[in-house]
Amino acid sequence: MGFFTGKTALVTGAGSGIGRALARELADAGCSRVIITDIVQERIDEVVADLQRRGVEAAGYRVDHSKREDVEAFAGRFFEEWGHVDVLCSNAGVGCGGRLEETTLEDWDWTLSINLFGAIYMMHYFASKMAERGRGSILLTVSDAGLFSIPGMLAYQTSKHGVMGMGTTLRIELFDRNVKLSMLCPAIINTNIICDGRINLADDTGKSAKTGIMDFYKKHGVDPGVPARAGLRALEKDKTLVITPWSQTGWQYLLWRISPQLYSGLFRFLWKKGVIHKFFGLQG
Repeated sequence: MGFFTGKTALVTGAGSGIGRALARELADAGCSRVIITDIVQERIDEVVADLQRRGVEAAGYRVDHSKREDVEAFAGRFFEEWGHVDVLCSNAGVGCGGRLEETTLEDWDWTLSINLFGAIYMMHYFASKMAERGRGSILLTVSDAGLFSIPGMLAYQTSKHGVMGMGTTLRIELFDRNVKLSMLCPAIINTNIICDGRINLADDTGKSAKTGIMDFYKKHGVDPGVPARAGLRALEKDKTLVITPWSQTGWQYLLWRISPQLYSGLFRFLWKKGVIHKFFGLQG
């Protein structure tokens, strides 16, 4: 029997992108039941139909993970209808691009409420139940942005650093309750995160960088199945974290680990010279 055979899995934010790929991979890996959430009903219906065609029992729920009352109600319904969860993939998240002066307080609220507090709510209502039961596996979709920083994504980076901090702590705390936790750190993935996100970056003329960034992700982003498979392998092997694809941003992680001072100095220089601006499609 495989690691996932016969298990009940829950994937949040599974209407598209990495979440959708995780749901598919879990079905193909042998899970008997795959339950998903998303904010868009049409996406939920499509994914549930796809999972059922793959031969698993599937269901979907429309949940706004930024709202505690929504997650609390969903948790009550989930455990009443499904009993328990063996594999929890806390994946729901949004993108937000902008420098300090381009990021409004509404942007901060929106980004942190979904990316950080959405994950906190799932840990509170679901991970605690797994700990009570004494077994389970949790995959937190963080980001390489939770490991090191690139200017221009202030609110997003802050939210992901928060999720990383929570995950590294819970990995230790939950160990003696037989609940394993791994963190998935995707790099540049071809998903809807830019299209659906709030990209406030603009050049000196006021032109938005959103179209350019979307084109960059389409050209250089890997298929969501790549991080999904890497994340499930991390769960099976009880790995702390996985950066995927390593070839894209692994060097940044190594540089940050070796010398935070050198990392900061390099990116200060690149920022000052406008190199990072060009990456985001800005003039400077």
